[in-house]
Amino acid sequence: MPTINQAVNSYESSVDDAINGFQQDVEELEEEGLSTVEILGIVAAVDFATYFVEELRFSTGINAFMATTEDILVDLPLFGNPSEVQLVALQNLQRQGIEGVTRQVSNAMQNAMVSGLSSGLRGDQLKDSMRSAVRTNMPRVENMVGTMLGDYRRAVIGAMAVDLPENTQYEYIGPDDEKTRPICRTYLSSDPLTLSEIRRVKSDGFEHAGGVNCRHYWSPIDV
Repeated sequence: MPTINQAVNSYESSVDDAINGFQQDVEELEEEGLSTVEILGIVAAVDFATYFVEELRFSTGINAFMATTEDILVDLPLFGNPSEVQLVALQNLQRQGIEGVTRQVSNAMQNAMVSGLSSGLRGDQLKDSMRSAVRTNMPRVENMVGTMLGDYRRAVIGAMAVDLPENTQYEYIGPDDEKTRPICRTYLSSDPLTLSEIRRVKSDGFEHAGGVNCRHYWSPIDV
């Protein structure tokens, strides 16, 4: 879905901004006359995840992710009666998840910075080293971000559907293109299915659809 793609792109953009900000902070320390050893000591000792979010303004990427959860709620067809407690709990899980992803990204940057400084890298070479380290992890990060948002969408639908009759039928919503998995094509080509029929095809098909980073979700019909 476009909103999920936008969240992933915004997150990636925030990573690049953080790398530039990190390099700028190192250059300022060098201008103050600190040696490489002293800078390494600072970089190694800092609570990097906190510095990453607060000082490098990476909260922008996290906030864009959380705003997408709000967009998902707005875009979903409303049915059932999920409680505010349920929705808040689901959003809190999303925040914990994206903060965990951010810690992984910040750790990769910190390790690349320490390794690069120790090897004598400076300026663009140092930034390239950090970008390379983050880029190695980025496909996994993209999958995690997309998966979390997709699972969130389906969890909200599940919360709304909990009181629906067992014979309620659901249709599979989402694209059919070159990225579509065989299991998703099976669901897309089928007639509307009940919850038990969905799970007969794939045991977690309602909650996780096609799997990692799946773009599809179920929507009840005639509700």
